Amino acid sequence: MPIDIHQFDKIESDESETEEAWEKFQDALLQQFYDSPEGQARLKDDSGMGFWAAQLIEFGFTYIGISIPKMRVTDIREIVTELFPRKISLSSSDEVNNAIPELVAFWQYLQREYQLANAESILSFLNQFGPEFNRLMNDSSKFGMAKSFFMLGQSRGYDMTSQKGLDEFMLDYNTKLLQQNEPPPLPSAEPAWLDSGSSVLGSSHHRMTSKNKRKMEKQSRKRNRKKK
Repeated sequence: MPIDIHQFDKIESDESETEEAWEKFQDALLQQFYDSPEGQARLKDDSGMGFWAAQLIEFGFTYIGISIPKMRVTDIREIVTELFPRKISLSSSDEVNNAIPELVAFWQYLQREYQLANAESILSFLNQFGPEFNRLMNDSSKFGMAKSFFMLGQSRGYDMTSQKGLDEFMLDYNTKLLQQNEPPPLPSAEPAWLDSGSSVLGSSHHRMTSKNKRKMEKQSRKRNRKKK
């Protein structure tokens, strides 16, 4: 049964009373996508299907303050060229290959099920953008602090998708800080608190709670709105 796809078009993402409704809406939309012909077709090629669509919905609403029906190509471009490379860490470089096909399937589902006027232009952008996405997701100059830290630990052989691995690398990292005058170089010098909403594909901890995430990004989102 279709849901009200427009119910968050005029609601601020930092309004506390929207939190529970937003989570229910997001879960329902993702479940419908999963059960749709487009979702089931993707599932045949990607058993982990659903991660990228979930991040698109959440990042759009939380960081940019925009709902799915209101998204424009400029919003999608910001999410997939700036936010995803900065905040989403990959357990394997091959995982990036499923992103654009899943997002294309998601917008094909939205176009068919909800006849969204923005779907056609967004699909055109995603289909053309695919080859560039892999490069951006692995471009260390795009990484935020949290992703840089994750990738550094992974490069040193730690299992950064588990709490045990994170703790072990944190201990190793802090020990090295005490042994030298300068900290080990990271690909990014961005303050860690600006990257608190990062996600890890392949980790059971990839979904930060919406409440905390929205609090962290409230000011950043408002600055983004002023630019539009």
